[in-house]
Amino acid sequence: MDHRSPPARRPLLRRLRDRFGARGTVHLDRESQVIVHCPARFHATELALEQVTRVEAGNRDDGSFETVFLYFHAEGVPPLAVSEKDRGFAELVRDLGRAFPGIEDWQAAVPPVAFQLTSVDLWKREEPQAPEDPAVDHVA
Repeated sequence: MDHRSPPARRPLLRRLRDRFGARGTVHLDRESQVIVHCPARFHATELALEQVTRVEAGNRDDGSFETVFLYFHAEGVPPLAVSEKDRGFAELVRDLGRAFPGIEDWQAAVPPVAFQLTSVDLWKREEPQAPEDPAVDHVA
């Protein structure tokens, strides 16, 4: 059972700035430790770093070019999909390198094979080990 507290809400002015700002942007709110993705005007999706359980890289071919996405998975919410075409993508990956080691190698993880969908886990939160019960006798 997870006893983590829910993430704190970001300040209202920052949330409004993101919603009314440019489309197709992504960034890390360093103060709140929240990934903010704004795919369209008046729409912003937020995901706290502490909620992320897995980071996956995947691709999609659109005839003339390939686009790579990073998917941030969390319990109980749909994955947050961030495209390499989103403004701020490179900075986001750089900023998240410490929190999610290995994601900075996202380009090498997805093979450049045309029209082949690929999904690769870049980072996964380790499951906490259950403490052993000293009353249980382990017999080999």
